[in-house]
Amino acid sequence: MRKVSAYIITKNVEKHIKACVESVKWADEIIVVDSFSADATVDIAKEMGCKVILNKFEGFGAQRNFALEQCSYEWVICLDSDERISPELKEEIVLQLKNSPDGDIFLAPRRSRFINKWILHSGWYPDYRHPVLFNKTKAKYKNQLVHEDIEYKGNNKKYFKGDILHYPYDSIKHFVEKSDYYTDLRAKEMFEKGKKFRFINLVFNPCAMFLKMYIFKRGFLDGLTGFILALLYSCFYTLMKYIKLWELCKKGN
Repeated sequence: MRKVSAYIITKNVEKHIKACVESVKWADEIIVVDSFSADATVDIAKEMGCKVILNKFEGFGAQRNFALEQCSYEWVICLDSDERISPELKEEIVLQLKNSPDGDIFLAPRRSRFINKWILHSGWYPDYRHPVLFNKTKAKYKNQLVHEDIEYKGNNKKYFKGDILHYPYDSIKHFVEKSDYYTDLRAKEMFEKGKKFRFINLVFNPCAMFLKMYIFKRGFLDGLTGFILALLYSCFYTLMKYIKLWELCKKGN
């Protein structure tokens, strides 16, 4: 059976880190790259036998590439601190590692929970944004501050059926706090790439986001939760992203 490293990037996630590590405890090593947490994240990770490395955060792309460099084995499991490997997905991963993997990069559907409901539409499921298992010699993350993409060498990409279980927000307050952080990064990234603010961004983009999530991605099938989720992403995340871009452009001028 091929050996596998699992890596997790963390900061102040003491509520999640134990369950996250437990779901991948069967890996040959677990690397936790922490951005100097102020809570008990590091202590919990060490108690659970993880190899913990502190590294200054300079963007998600850079942090993930740093984590890859710390992995001892060619095959890598990528997991965020608010994610878990489901039992079904574990079986598929172990089966691939037991034999000779028939791909270089494996993606799995990510099932996300918002407050107390699994979201099955709204553009949230299935979400194949990042690979869960891959050969690190075949992939590298782009140096992006947020929403980092991964570059593949070749097209030998496969898909698992089992879910990654995702718990991104504990409450509306938590959504607002995380969105405030992510919109800071996204606005900065847009500004550094020369993106210009336009007044229409404050009107068109939030409306387009709501229509995309609630109508075109069938968020209405997620009930009231789907409606609230579309509102939050349009009226808070998308709107704030462009307001912060406006602020940066004004300061830049």
